[in-house]
Amino acid sequence: MPIRQLHVSGLRNLQPLYISPHPCVNFLYGDNGSGKTSLLEAIAVMASGKSFRTSHLKHVLAQESERMEMRFQINDENLGDCELESLRLKSGDQLLKLNGSVLTSQADAAHWLPVQVIEPNTFKLLTGSPEERRSFIDWGVFHVEHNFMNQWKAFRKHLKQRNSILKQKDPDQLEVWNAGFIESAKAIDDQRQRYLRRFKPEFDRILSQLDDTIKVSLAYYPGWEKDSELSDILAKQQERDMVVGFTQSGPHRAELRIKCDKQPAAEILSRGQQKTVVAALKIAQGGLFQQESGRQTIYLVDDLASELDQHHRLALCKLLEDLKCQVFITSIDKEKLTDVWQPVASKVFHVEHGTINEENPE
Repeated sequence: MPIRQLHVSGLRNLQPLYISPHPCVNFLYGDNGSGKTSLLEAIAVMASGKSFRTSHLKHVLAQESERMEMRFQINDENLGDCELESLRLKSGDQLLKLNGSVLTSQADAAHWLPVQVIEPNTFKLLTGSPEERRSFIDWGVFHVEHNFMNQWKAFRKHLKQRNSILKQKDPDQLEVWNAGFIESAKAIDDQRQRYLRRFKPEFDRILSQLDDTIKVSLAYYPGWEKDSELSDILAKQQERDMVVGFTQSGPHRAELRIKCDKQPAAEILSRGQQKTVVAALKIAQGGLFQQESGRQTIYLVDDLASELDQHHRLALCKLLEDLKCQVFITSIDKEKLTDVWQPVASKVFHVEHGTINEENPE
């Protein structure tokens, strides 16, 4: 599923660029602040509508620009060819198109661009809020369960309505809406649990290849007591829910608990080990997606050398190479890219002062 061509303008310090990436490996090297991470950010924004560097997309736009434009040519062996276009204005207005037709949902772009990001802050998947880990699970479920997005929209509608009734403190109305809430909640939970049953062995396999000394377990908490019916939990919590004005139990409170020796992994593992675990999570997710869909994930690996020694960099790159997917990978030093990964099929780009130039192969 390679990006065949990409055009970006108005993004951070990047000069307007038009490049043709390699369908396999793309090395980008340059000094800090040169713009190499900004290219990865552009791909992430096109895919998800979000940046991995800021929660406010207005900060992604270049300071002197009122607009950011991106255009990607994509080739997918299963889906065919497409052109994705994105226009974002500093005012907050945006326009997303697929083959010239306006898209009303970012999910349509995400379907064409399944992107995984591995960057210095991805250890937040371990240390951050449960929402980070829910989003991780739902990325996988979204890409392999075809009706997940419809189920999720139905659940969010029921949750919003239930919370509104809780604020009104109307128990009679609440009983009416509970049935729909419970039905959609169970559908979301079933899909997540099915996915995680397939994901766990893949994660164990990948982690052992990255570092067989790290032992980590994954446990899923659905958002309510495992051995209890959600209907019973809602009945028990109804009075308290009306006091606080929101629903305390449900799939919106689910959690993926990542533990080491029965303790939260974030409290036991070093930062380097945390990054190794997160890399295993991301690679396992892309590998499972590939197995189940016949399609490939695009990997964005920023600052490869950060907190990973040469042995772990070599193991990480070998796993990505085995996936035969498109990879964009950055480093300050060109040697720290090529010393651990020397695939035959690759391109090298030098990034300097926001300008990206492809180097001629040696």
